[in-house]
Amino acid sequence: MNTITKVYADHPKTLLFSSAAALRILLVLAFPALPDLLTGRVEISSPVSSFTRLQEGLFLYQRGLDPYDGGIFHQSPTILGRLPTILLYTALDILSASNLCHIAASGAAYASRSYTSPRHHRHWNPVSVAAAYLLNPLTLLTCLGRPTSVFAIFFVILSVREACRARSVTSAFALALASYVSLHPVLLLPPVGLLCYDRVCLPATEAAGRGGDGETKGKKVAIDQRSQPSGLGFGLIYLATFVFSVAFLFVLSRLLLPSWNFIPSVYLTPLTLPDLTPNPGLWWYFFIEMFDAFRNFFLGVFWLHMLSYSVPFCLRLQKQPLAAVVCMMGIIAIFEPYANIGEVGFWLSSITLLSHTFELASTHRYTFAALAALLYTVMLGPVFHHLWLYAGSGNANFFYAITLVWALALIILLTDTVYSVLRDEWESERPEGKGKEVRQL
Repeated sequence: MNTITKVYADHPKTLLFSSAAALRILLVLAFPALPDLLTGRVEISSPVSSFTRLQEGLFLYQRGLDPYDGGIFHQSPTILGRLPTILLYTALDILSASNLCHIAASGAAYASRSYTSPRHHRHWNPVSVAAAYLLNPLTLLTCLGRPTSVFAIFFVILSVREACRARSVTSAFALALASYVSLHPVLLLPPVGLLCYDRVCLPATEAAGRGGDGETKGKKVAIDQRSQPSGLGFGLIYLATFVFSVAFLFVLSRLLLPSWNFIPSVYLTPLTLPDLTPNPGLWWYFFIEMFDAFRNFFLGVFWLHMLSYSVPFCLRLQKQPLAAVVCMMGIIAIFEPYANIGEVGFWLSSITLLSHTFELASTHRYTFAALAALLYTVMLGPVFHHLWLYAGSGNANFFYAITLVWALALIILLTDTVYSVLRDEWESERPEGKGKEVRQL
């Protein structure tokens, strides 16, 4: 027993991962009805990620029917197989946390080829970043609720990890897999590509000194600037790899199915919003009240709003590409058509990658108020949903009002994150302004 205790004391990552896996499995063993209860919650499962709809699609597929004919199944074809559910989702959570550990250890959050944060020594330990993900209540509920959005989250984290390791091909392929499972990760293509390019161009001496653990740490390594790719050339190669990977996955899906019906069913559903099942997002109520004549116009406006952040984040945060990735994750979590708490839990956990800037957000901004509002909505959201649909003592305004507060709290956290990242960069350029109030004129 003393030997086992010593092993866990020397390897906190092993202790964390073992505890997180045991917690998930014990919850299922202690409360067998909990997974099915959470699967039916609108906060966890959306029409494009519901485990129940996955089972319906699997039932049709196993009987030789096209699961995309009925307009119910909107998930990618390659997950039409039998899943050992809880163990599989637990393994995905552990792997995602491990990838977050590697991202945190890379130093990409606080150092790039043209920027080093003056607070780089205040970043969280990689194991703490993984703990923020594995022990996050939203992540835990999502694991038990088993939505297929967990697959997209895993591939997004894998893509970011590979970008931090300057592996452009595997990063683009992992992002293609995430976009294949769920459409919205395609919005991460510019910031993840920028992150990968930054790590490719990072001098070896700096890469070793900023989170690396190889033998070159602290040593001088000669760098041939001519060996670095141009930004345009690298971007075209990264984009081509992404497009080719998506095309390959589409062809593979067509071999599994009798038609191409999966393309409009899976990828046009978020674009056209045919299913207005309530969720924690902002779209469903708005389009329930929308006149048909204006529906297409506002669909374009809503999607244009999401698209309008990706490139500007890359331009303004080009010195901090991982921060651009994290901020774009926040935009997706808040404004995606079929929102769920799993995406939000993933984004809140990924903010810990920018932990060296936390003091700026907590000292000068509204983080505490936002966290209090999040707690308020997490507690009252299910109550308002029950009052509306089951108790009959409320209406849709009850639930939509709480989702507005939820979105407001997340937007405040996002603006605080952007502020703290920009303030940290500003203070690195102007050390004399550290601690002083800044006003935009």
